[in-house]
Amino acid sequence: MSGDYHRGTAGIGAVLFSMATNRAFDPAGMREADFYLGQTNGQHIWLFYKPDLEWLKCPEAALTLTRAKAISETAPEERHLVFAPARFVSQKMLTEQKIQVEFVPLPDALYRIDRS
Repeated sequence: MSGDYHRGTAGIGAVLFSMATNRAFDPAGMREADFYLGQTNGQHIWLFYKPDLEWLKCPEAALTLTRAKAISETAPEERHLVFAPARFVSQKMLTEQKIQVEFVPLPDALYRIDRS
């Protein structure tokens, strides 16, 4: 992945990570290929994001039951917070299946396109 892509994703990730955890973001813990930002105090933070408006609107960008299960399996006893553009699974279903994954919608500002 290009350096610009990494810097942009890390920048957005840093803001969201800090908002969610009240902790500083450490980019060394980030795994872009997995959409993983890092963890702190038993909580793992994930960001389904690419700087591509079409990708953000496609089903691949959404949190699904399959993805939630895979995320949960990385650390089953800990909590996972997933920032994503959409979800195709209810929080009720995740809770009923004892999957400790919580969905948080991406801020609308990430969808704006600079037309200047």
